[in-house]
Amino acid sequence: MRKQLEKSIRDYSRNGTKNLEYRIELFEACRKDPGLAAHVRRVFEDDIVAWINLTAWSKNPRIPAPNTFPLILYDFQETYVLELKDAIDNQYDYLTDKTREMGVSWCVLYVLQHYWQFKEGSDFRVGSRKEEYVDKLNVIDTLLEKVRFNVLRQPPFLLPQGFNPKEHAGFMRIYNPELQNGIFGESANPHFGSGGRSKAIMLDEFAKWEPSVASAAWTATADVTGCRLPVSTPVGSGNKFGMLANEEGSEKIKKISLHYTLHPVKAKGPYYMDHSVKIPIKDCASAYKIWKSGIEVCSPWYDAEKERRSESDFAQEINIDYLRSGRPFFKMTQLAKQRAWVYFERKLPIDLIPHGKFIKAKLVEVDHTIELRESKEGWLRIFELPRGGYQYVVGTDAAEGLEKGDEDFIVVRCKITRNVVAAANGIWGTDMHEDFAQKIGKFYNDARVAPENNNHGFTVCKGLKELDCNLYYTTKSDEGDTVGTKKAGWSTTHKSRPVMLDQMEEEVRKMVVELRDSVLLAQCRVFIKNPKKGGKPEADGSFKDDGVIACGIAGDVIKKEPFAPKRHTADDDIQRDSLIDEYKKPMAGYRKK
Repeated sequence: MRKQLEKSIRDYSRNGTKNLEYRIELFEACRKDPGLAAHVRRVFEDDIVAWINLTAWSKNPRIPAPNTFPLILYDFQETYVLELKDAIDNQYDYLTDKTREMGVSWCVLYVLQHYWQFKEGSDFRVGSRKEEYVDKLNVIDTLLEKVRFNVLRQPPFLLPQGFNPKEHAGFMRIYNPELQNGIFGESANPHFGSGGRSKAIMLDEFAKWEPSVASAAWTATADVTGCRLPVSTPVGSGNKFGMLANEEGSEKIKKISLHYTLHPVKAKGPYYMDHSVKIPIKDCASAYKIWKSGIEVCSPWYDAEKERRSESDFAQEINIDYLRSGRPFFKMTQLAKQRAWVYFERKLPIDLIPHGKFIKAKLVEVDHTIELRESKEGWLRIFELPRGGYQYVVGTDAAEGLEKGDEDFIVVRCKITRNVVAAANGIWGTDMHEDFAQKIGKFYNDARVAPENNNHGFTVCKGLKELDCNLYYTTKSDEGDTVGTKKAGWSTTHKSRPVMLDQMEEEVRKMVVELRDSVLLAQCRVFIKNPKKGGKPEADGSFKDDGVIACGIAGDVIKKEPFAPKRHTADDDIQRDSLIDEYKKPMAGYRKK
């Protein structure tokens, strides 16, 4: 009997009823035979998949009793568990985005429990955005309660020596007195996980953490562990989780997408549509591969979920769709088509700027003329140099010293094409902001300069009035003043701001503008309809939106003051059409040799 059980432990049944019967038989035999128990313990210590499939439990309060049942991994979950183990063993970060209810939290937590139970030197930290999601006694939806639930159902011979549930499985901590390992809970905060070294840290539903807290916690945890495990359904692409998943900036992270097509129950009967023809898919592996290629894969379960959910909820909870999930202000599928141009150094000042590239430069005044000095340290990013006959608008937003932090930002747009032709941002102060705006305006054919005139922008406008500047003035009739009264700069009101932003959203949605600047595009991605403020368009959390405002202001000025030749003639339309035709030619819009 003992030899038969020793052999069968490597060849157990995956059928729920038979698996449970085998567990009962095996652990009853271990209770009577210490030698068998020692053998089984060694097998489980070396084989994490066998340990889960023969000792782990799950619970779903939403289904009829019995709602506690043996946890038996699907094939995709087995692969996932082994990949998590590899990330912990080799100390690298591993991101998981997922369809809801794929068993991801259970898998991650039980991998941590396996180390806690069998491997010395295994301290872990798990966290979520609120304490009530991290641990609440007897609430199985919380992270630590899942671990506690499973620890208390382990056969006694597998538990640590001296383990006492009341003493060692309390609130926010589960301790192994034999190996001195711990699994500790913590709610989201800027210093998350920095209280000591951890073998791995789980960041649950990381996309839903407050943006500034998520960014600070990600930075803080880098020094305390080599293995961070961010897990979430997507909530747009602008939060820290979305940026990591899509490799924004310099950070790259190994990731896995656990899409519903991997789940044999949810993906039962998979198919895709080829025009109006329904094409069956033979299995989950093929369905997942087709989904990864960008084709929508359906199933009866998928169709039912799509029918009962909103578009954004479906994108977030089911389809791992960063572009349609969350509450983005801009249409993310269209924003994703925008191309961030890349830095380029010209060999000679007379060389063209290749399409898709930009240069960096400083503008200096020499003998009352604004000249360009190209330099890696230049404060102005130039996508197109000014062209004769073209007209431009300079939109600016001065830093206000907000608690969450903001910047000075300047965006130059062409009146004919609406495209962004130059941009600059930084922390300058009002004097430097005035100087930069004035020089840029002069350089771009005496462009109209439109600073937002609230707070520090008022000081910028006041300074520009004293300089040689083609300053924009707002008519204040919409504020209740006498018609014709003007105010220097672009005035932000409860009427003008949403109109300006809606126009920019339309320009992006209809693809009539090229934004080009990577800093501006990054701000567009985190610009949301804030549900906490009645859907007010603004940057998400601690992210910045000064570039969005500056770009939108320039667009609004173009709408109010469209391209018009300085001298009105009967050939105005012909001149404008000629400029547009010239712009469309190869390499047009750049200084020629």
